[in-house]
Amino acid sequence: MATPNYYWKSVPPLPRTVFLLGVFFIFGTIGSAIDVAGMGLQSTGRYLVSVILFGLFAIVYATSGILLRAQSVKVIFIVVPLQMVVLGMVLRFTPTPQQMGAAEISQLHRRLILDAAMTIAGMVLAYSCFIFVFISEGRRYFRVHAEMELAREIHRVLVPKLETKIGDFEFYGCSLPSGVVGGDLIDLVQNGDKWIAYIADVSGHGVAPGVLMGMVKSAARMYLSSNEDSDRFLERLNSVLYPISKPEMFVTMAFLAWDGSRLAFSTAGHPPILQYCLQNRATKELACANLPVAMFSSATFDSGFVPACKGDLFLLSTDGLLEVTNKENAEFGVEGMKAFLSSTDHQPLNAVADNVFAATKAFGRTDDDESLLLIRCRLQSWGLEAGTVHDNRH
Repeated sequence: MATPNYYWKSVPPLPRTVFLLGVFFIFGTIGSAIDVAGMGLQSTGRYLVSVILFGLFAIVYATSGILLRAQSVKVIFIVVPLQMVVLGMVLRFTPTPQQMGAAEISQLHRRLILDAAMTIAGMVLAYSCFIFVFISEGRRYFRVHAEMELAREIHRVLVPKLETKIGDFEFYGCSLPSGVVGGDLIDLVQNGDKWIAYIADVSGHGVAPGVLMGMVKSAARMYLSSNEDSDRFLERLNSVLYPISKPEMFVTMAFLAWDGSRLAFSTAGHPPILQYCLQNRATKELACANLPVAMFSSATFDSGFVPACKGDLFLLSTDGLLEVTNKENAEFGVEGMKAFLSSTDHQPLNAVADNVFAATKAFGRTDDDESLLLIRCRLQSWGLEAGTVHDNRH
C-alpha cells in the first residue's frame, strides 16, 4: 500500500503548492479574528505579521502531518512553543496604542471592515485552492484508476480461471493477484494430442511485472503453436524475454508436458512440482536445478520425465502460496502443502484448489500473488524411471 509520503511526493508541484496556499489562507484568517477580538487596536504591521505567522505555522503542521504521520506529534511539541515565542516577540516589539480619539475610532471602523474583508477573502481563496487541488488530483486519480481498471481487465483476460479436460488428464488453475495487476501466470496449450501446462511468476509487483507476464504468455504460445518439443521450451523463452526485460526482472517457471506417451517436467528457479501418488499416498518433489528465465542471455535448461499412475495429482504453485507466514513467523512451505495433499483423495480439482486457498488463509497472510495449477492423471500407470533427467545443453 502506498504511504502518504509516497503519495505526497507523487503529487505534481502546482497542486501541492496550491494546497499549501489554501492552508495558509484559511488559517491566516485567525490573525484577522484576533484583530477583531482586540477591537482593531493593534498596529497594521503587527496585524499583517500575525496573519502571515498563523498561515506559515499551519503549513508546517500540515506538511509534518502528511509526511511524518504519527511522528508529527514530536514536531508539534517543538513548533507550538516556538510559535508562542515568536508571537510573544511580535506583541512585545509592536505595542498596542492605549488612547482612542475620534480619528482612532474612525480608523478602528476601517480596520474592522478590513478584518471582515480579509477574513472573507482568505476563506474564498482557501476554498478556491482546495477546489483546484481536488479537481486536478481527482482528474489524475480517475485517469490512473481507469488505466488500472483496464490493466485489471487485461490481466483477467490473460490469466483466466482454468478448468478443462484433455484426454485422460484433468486441469484446474486459478490466480489471485495481490494487487490490481498480478505477475503470476497459469496457462495450458494443446496441440493435437499433446499439451503443455505451465505456471510462471514474474519478479516484483504491479503493472511492470504484469506487462512482462503478458509477454511471457505471448512468447510461450507462439513457440508452442509451432509444435516444437517441450525440452527446449524454457531455452526459447529465455532467448526471447532476456533482451526485452529490465535487468532486475526475471521469471520463475514450472511446467508439465504430455507428448502422447510420456510426461515431461521442468522447473526454472521455481518451487518444486508436487506429485501426490494415490497408490502409496506419498508426495514427492519434482525439480530441476535451473536458473530463472530472462536472468542470463545464454542460459540452458534441464528437463526430465516422470512416471505416474491413475489418480495421481500434480500441484504447481507460486511462492505466494508457500510463503504464507503465521504469527510465529513460520511459513506454510512445501512440507505444509505436502501434508495438505495427503487429504485430497478423489476430491474434485476445484474443491482441492478452494481448500488449498482456505488452508493457507487460515495459516497466515502474504503480500504476494497466489496461484496454483492442478493436474490429475486418469491413465493407467506408465513412464520411465523416476528421476530420469535429460540434459539439454548443446
